[in-house]
Amino acid sequence: MRHYPNLFRPLAINGCEIRNRIVLTGHGTGMPRDGTPNQHVIDYYAERAKGGVGLIMLGTQQVHPSSPGITGLLCNYSDAIIEPLRKLAGTVHSHGGKVFGYIGHMGFATSARPTPLWSASPNYEMKYGEVAHPMSREEIAEVVAAFADAAERNIKAGLDGVQVHCGHGLLVQQFLSPLTNQRTDEYGGDVVGRTRFAREILTAVRERIGPDVPLGIRISGDELIPGGLTVDDMCEITPMLVDAGKLDFVDVSAGNDGDVISNMLHEPPMGLPFAPYASVSRRIKEACPGVTIIHATRIATADEAEQLLERQDADMAGMVRPLIADPFLPTKAAKGEADTVIPCVACEQACFGRLFRGLHISCVGNPVTGRERRWYETPAATPRRVVVVGGGPSGMEAARIAAKRGHQVTLIDRRDELGGRMNVARRPRGRAEWGRMIAQKSAALARLGVDVRLGQEADAEMILSLKPDAILLATGGEPRPISIPGAETAPVMIVDEAVLNPDAVGERVLVVDNLNRTPAMATAIDLALRGRKVELCTQSYFAGKNLVVQNLAYFSQQAALAGVVFTPCVKPVRFEGKKVTLQNVLTHQDLPAKEYDTIVIADPGLPETKLVEALSGCGVYVRAIGDAYAPRDIEAAFLDGFEAALSL
Repeated sequence: MRHYPNLFRPLAINGCEIRNRIVLTGHGTGMPRDGTPNQHVIDYYAERAKGGVGLIMLGTQQVHPSSPGITGLLCNYSDAIIEPLRKLAGTVHSHGGKVFGYIGHMGFATSARPTPLWSASPNYEMKYGEVAHPMSREEIAEVVAAFADAAERNIKAGLDGVQVHCGHGLLVQQFLSPLTNQRTDEYGGDVVGRTRFAREILTAVRERIGPDVPLGIRISGDELIPGGLTVDDMCEITPMLVDAGKLDFVDVSAGNDGDVISNMLHEPPMGLPFAPYASVSRRIKEACPGVTIIHATRIATADEAEQLLERQDADMAGMVRPLIADPFLPTKAAKGEADTVIPCVACEQACFGRLFRGLHISCVGNPVTGRERRWYETPAATPRRVVVVGGGPSGMEAARIAAKRGHQVTLIDRRDELGGRMNVARRPRGRAEWGRMIAQKSAALARLGVDVRLGQEADAEMILSLKPDAILLATGGEPRPISIPGAETAPVMIVDEAVLNPDAVGERVLVVDNLNRTPAMATAIDLALRGRKVELCTQSYFAGKNLVVQNLAYFSQQAALAGVVFTPCVKPVRFEGKKVTLQNVLTHQDLPAKEYDTIVIADPGLPETKLVEALSGCGVYVRAIGDAYAPRDIEAAFLDGFEAALSL
């Protein structure tokens, strides 16, 4: 049994007693619809409080109408937010947690067309493509007052403290950074001028809420952009802000969301290291003695959090995505059950991926997230015998939830290991974390007593011999036939074959990406790192078009470093042995044929329907799930399995 002497040691922030050192740091949920915390939001935070987190930072509350609450953000423009916040705070408190409000302003790091955006200077933000209005002194004073008003509403609502957003390329950092502040008045120029706006906000907030309320800031300890704020700069700036607001804590992150690579490094996807800014938080800690320091980025497990605290890199561990994945991580770790925690593997697909599609966040490995009230795992009214065919993500999740609800479950898979295509997905370099998901789900099936039968080909007769009351078919998909003329003469491999047997791939490689998701990109990079000359072509305007932005940035960067060549807006129309003719999909003109030693094709699959057809009319409930119903992504696979098990 592992022990966490630092992680579960209580602490006080300006008199606010917090039960442990785990913080759910501020993040968007996509759940609010009118700018205030609705029941959806309250249920989400209640689950994390029940799970044992010490401190919850709410998602950013926009303090002024010039910073609109896009993508489900909270808006603290009026007293309308007080009662919903009061209800949320009471719910968190009832489960032993503490909750701080988190107030900020996006500046020009957003889109509000046709409403003009406000910032320090008339800069252009590449992500949204809008030029900012440089704020007048009167507008600066108006926003300073709005921060103080918003902070007061949080305390009136019964929240335990307040955090002011001073990082990530939002308005306050736009004033702090020489990259975005070109003012020549008292709010620009040297470090005193560039910090004036932030210092005025923090002074006003402290005066409004009084000396006995915990007050802190979130900062980017390094802007991670050439010419931007460095950790040396922030070691000078942060103490100035601490003094101005008589601050009690500093939440240390990094990055600027207006820059593609910096944004990706601020929200690191799979393939990047854990606790990447531990040295930065330690520097800020040394610069601000007596102030509680939180490290807020990619701490994936209780073990990593404990090590961070043991090294004294920070006083508290921020864990957002791990608590999205499993809200009961704190309780499980405290009880010595850390190995039962549903892992965050930093795939970004159902948290950021859903948020960027205008949906509430969830987690690929835990579909309950974001559906806490609607999909809570209740015991089955009548236990049944359930047969699940297929041990990929959909089948594993169906078997897990069905067994957890009290059904007698048998899972059959023709392979010799559980995990399905996750065992392919984990093989390219930087993708090994899928193995953590396989291990956790497999162990859960064993603990729940699921009868797992590997290396067995299930047919209708075998399945029916088990006398099931319900059959869930998670048999996956099958490769789509290649209909390009001359394909039978070409050295073609499907993407899974190239991943599983890279030694069979020749020197010159064409990867044909008809998915624009992870498989082709990860494979192309892996093959290039193995010394192949790789070209990736796609019919889309750019490679990776369907990836969430953090993964797109990461894969694009890694592909550039590995020498992968991208050819967009083309498709193969003819194979002649090793020769491939690509056609421009915009002009329908053929390009000169080129030779490749191997052609790797990433196509959408087709559902495997043989068992569905064989069991039709058998008199037993039969349901196809995951790719066997329609080949989609891993979020859909887990979601299908979960939903199917709940329906039994």
